[in-house]
Amino acid sequence: MNTLAHPITWIIVALAAFLPAIRENSAKCQTPPGNEQPALLNSNLSLTAREQLNYLDAELFRIMGLSGKKIRIAVIDAGFPGTNTHPGLKHLFDNKQIIATWDFVRNREDVYTGNPHGTAVLSCIAGIYQGTPLGLAPDAEFLLARTEMNGEPRREEINWGKAVEWAIANGAQIIQSSLGYTYQRYFLSDLDGKTSPSSRAASYAAKNNILIINAMGNEGANKWFYLGTPADADSILSVGAIDPKTGIVANFSSRGPTADKRSKPNISAPGKVAALSPKGIRIMFGTSFSAPLVTGFAACLWQMNPDATAMDILHQVEQAGHLYPYYDYAHGFGIPKASRVLNTPRAKPIVTVSVDKSENGVTISTKQSPVKSNSNREEQYLYYHIARPDGYLRHYGVYRILEPGTIQIDKYRYLPGDVIRATYRGTQIEWRATK
Repeated sequence: MNTLAHPITWIIVALAAFLPAIRENSAKCQTPPGNEQPALLNSNLSLTAREQLNYLDAELFRIMGLSGKKIRIAVIDAGFPGTNTHPGLKHLFDNKQIIATWDFVRNREDVYTGNPHGTAVLSCIAGIYQGTPLGLAPDAEFLLARTEMNGEPRREEINWGKAVEWAIANGAQIIQSSLGYTYQRYFLSDLDGKTSPSSRAASYAAKNNILIINAMGNEGANKWFYLGTPADADSILSVGAIDPKTGIVANFSSRGPTADKRSKPNISAPGKVAALSPKGIRIMFGTSFSAPLVTGFAACLWQMNPDATAMDILHQVEQAGHLYPYYDYAHGFGIPKASRVLNTPRAKPIVTVSVDKSENGVTISTKQSPVKSNSNREEQYLYYHIARPDGYLRHYGVYRILEPGTIQIDKYRYLPGDVIRATYRGTQIEWRATK
């Protein structure tokens, strides 16, 4: 078996090691219990609900009247029990926003059975619980497809491909999928975007002007480590998770790149959320919930630009990332921000970042004003990578900056032609190594 060499991510790993380890089983994402009673939004739930949207500047979309209206989203998942009775999703039925449903496991229209994972995912796009929004697109239209069975039979992936075709036939513009397949079915060398049936189906959808948004998977703290399929497909948005407490990658979030060395994830979003369960609401973890937050973001963009193509929206979401054009295999282009799309006036950079070559390597220097305690958490970090001429990353890392200083990158880490890039609080720099 051909394996991928782990890029050196020692700073990221060191930071992530203190975060709680959360694991999903391959395609079977974390299952919320189905026996809660309706809960009030206590302070913890309320804070989490606000954070999951604040990270994406969702309030700016709301002010602009952008809520996913007239955008049709297919959600392919493991089941939707409680969706049709939950007060947090009642508006979807009152306003006839559920356009069509199909259960590919039992070949019937009723999808309100099975694993409640789909209900939680849907709520992170369109849920409103006791007046508090949980996603960015409460006014979108929806197609709901159930494809998952008990265990990991091959038929699940065939169902996924059928659901993609069904979604296209029913006018979907976006397909949201928080499913993925890893070691139970594939070798790492298979994650090339061309081998698995689901990645081929995702590429087919992309060619038909459909935007696929898929979770990266939750293997970052496990031996597998890398993304699953169909997150490896080309021309789709694969979404990683950040920990809202720190603003950087959550340790469970699967890493890129693909087997053919394409950069993944494309983008990241909070992986700790307040999401609906069949009878209530609870805090859940996983890239399964990062992806639907980005789906709502993309729906707002498409509402704002109705003549855009799927690839236009994909690139706009990437360019909205707070790290763009910097990228790495943990964060992608970072967290998409509505402020970057709406051209909201930004404060001038208050930091200076420079790169200087020395006898022993390269130093990255920062000069800054002190970070205020109420600053965005993700602004506390300097991100850097070393890229080969073909764009593949030899190394990448993250430093938390507490005071001005220098960071040393030893010369043995890079070769002539490599590019060292760094970004800190909106300031981007790069330096190309020569002989």
